[in-house]
Amino acid sequence: MSRCGKCHMELTDGVGKCSVPMWCNGLPAGFCDEPAYGEPTKDGKLRYSGYVPGLACYCHGGPKSNQRYVEGTE
Repeated sequence: MSRCGKCHMELTDGVGKCSVPMWCNGLPAGFCDEPAYGEPTKDGKLRYSGYVPGLACYCHGGPKSNQRYVEGTE
């Protein structure tokens, strides 16, 4: 299995890559790598409750978009 890179742990220009590990036939197959805009949210835990070592895409419990980072509002 590969290791999480910087793109899986930190946002660059408000976006990173989803760090959720993927599996195929019981063997590691990399990471989700969909665009991710932050770490899993409390609401996101209802969508996905598996292992998330860093950033997460919307399907894996992360924020839906980077709108709050672009506009600078929290």
